[in-house]
Amino acid sequence: MSRLSKIAGIILAVLVVLSAVWYLKYYRIEPVPKPPLWGLSDPPVLENLTWVAEGNVEIANTTMSLASRVYGDSLKQLKLLGYSINSGNWSSTTCQWSLWTRGERAYYLAYNGTRFLSIRGGPNDVINATERQWLCGRPLDSSPINAPTPETILLRQAMYVANRLMENNISVGAGTWAGPMPDWYLSKINFRVNVGDGVDVLMLLYSSEDQVKYAEYIMKKEDRGLHFLSGDAEDYRVLIALKGRKADVKAVETALQGPPVR
Repeated sequence: MSRLSKIAGIILAVLVVLSAVWYLKYYRIEPVPKPPLWGLSDPPVLENLTWVAEGNVEIANTTMSLASRVYGDSLKQLKLLGYSINSGNWSSTTCQWSLWTRGERAYYLAYNGTRFLSIRGGPNDVINATERQWLCGRPLDSSPINAPTPETILLRQAMYVANRLMENNISVGAGTWAGPMPDWYLSKINFRVNVGDGVDVLMLLYSSEDQVKYAEYIMKKEDRGLHFLSGDAEDYRVLIALKGRKADVKAVETALQGPPVR
């Protein structure tokens, strides 16, 4: 092998290495693990209970030493799954109840010492069932709590974004999101920003940062040209996906004066 051939081989090897480094830096997407509650509609802490169908609802009525802990864990998971509290009573540390709703799904939860009761089904069906079975209190005997739903919270965030854009003389209109869509979210809104060639916007609401990161990951896998913003939305997290020319997306980010485009 001539010296020239050896040099050419070395140069080729270096180019291959540099190409691999460039690919890993700019194109490889680091995997993000799926969050524990992703895709669920019911709190997993309650799935091991014995549920008995009664009319249009299911009832779990049991005795356990950790009734208060199961109750507390259930409330945390319901919140993470997008349920909003409708009514309840926490005046006692040994006897509590609460009613949670999400769309057409509801949970009544209660514990009294070692007794634990849960009723799930449609909101009206659950409320009616508590007239026959209940612990510590019933929804119909309590004043409702006007907790905002995920849909209401995301709508507020979308209005805030639209107002910030309009303050910078950028109009917003109806649009169709043609980009990738995660298979799970608490609420979504999409619209189009009229700047440059136009920017399509998708806003998704989640209950935790790991859910936001996973949603961003699965969307990036399908479209590496997307840009993302994220931030707090009251007790939730909002992910904003931006689809358009980089210069137009940058104009949207500048108008919002939010976190940098990732």
